[in-house]
Amino acid sequence: MKWEMVGYNRVMSILGIGQSVYDIYFVVDGLPMNAKKRVSSSRKCMGGPASCAMYLCGKWNAQVSICTRIGKDAFGQEIENSLKSVNVCTDYMFIDENDATSISGILVDQKNGNRSILNIPMNYLQPFPKKLPESCDVLFFDGHEMELSLFAYQKYPQAITIFDGDKYKPETLLLLKQVDYLICSVEFAQEITGHTMNEDTYQELCAINSHHVILTMGDQGCMYQNRIYPAYSAKVVDTTGAGDVFHGAFAFGLDQHWDFEKTIHVASAASSLCCEGLGGVVSVPDLDDVFMRMQMNCEFYNKTCENFDNK
Repeated sequence: MKWEMVGYNRVMSILGIGQSVYDIYFVVDGLPMNAKKRVSSSRKCMGGPASCAMYLCGKWNAQVSICTRIGKDAFGQEIENSLKSVNVCTDYMFIDENDATSISGILVDQKNGNRSILNIPMNYLQPFPKKLPESCDVLFFDGHEMELSLFAYQKYPQAITIFDGDKYKPETLLLLKQVDYLICSVEFAQEITGHTMNEDTYQELCAINSHHVILTMGDQGCMYQNRIYPAYSAKVVDTTGAGDVFHGAFAFGLDQHWDFEKTIHVASAASSLCCEGLGGVVSVPDLDDVFMRMQMNCEFYNKTCENFDNK
């Protein structure tokens, strides 16, 4: 297998629809339970599933637009600035003057990178304006802004569609059953099937979406068509945003018309690199570094990479 950047920078386009959040991280020695903790370090940056995924695609030089909602406040401005810094088109962003930008307080355990997230969501009282780009090639949904998402699904019948299934919400069922790629977490799988994971869970997911289902399992890797793709090893600092990076890298691979094997490995390697920094967006890796990690792990994945070329 030759890991290379063939087809990189094709003139195609990705549209993400979903949530933006402003994240505030606090690194502590053990997650507190009825206890007082001293914060050893902290960080602030943009977060949210759609925004983080689209940030990665923009950083990797894809043509990207985003439909996301923010408030008219300092946190919202930071989110917009972050997206613009990697040339994500924010022309379709909705600035709700009557609401405050969603924020999350994230406690990160410095021992193992595990985290707890406290989120203050937006109220979503105002409908999202149905203003969209003329066309797109890859369409990404994260389960927020469902009215706009369904409208976009109808508007772009030729687009490759991806649904990021983090937590299951009944109102998303119609869309997630139809998309080309359902990428979901173990938590999502347990919520939608109504039981804990067992040997039948993946087939139950495939019965819900008959196209392509990828089940992500953290450090256990991911499953596709009953095959487990092991996770790339990482020196974990913070797992926040790892799933969003996986989804963004997968969308990028589809946009580049890479084959599935290459796309899933790029997504997995990018996700592992994200875990090695504090803060999802600020830990989004460069594509060159992703290919380098893939090269270093070729033997583990039984790949022949002596012809690796990063051009």
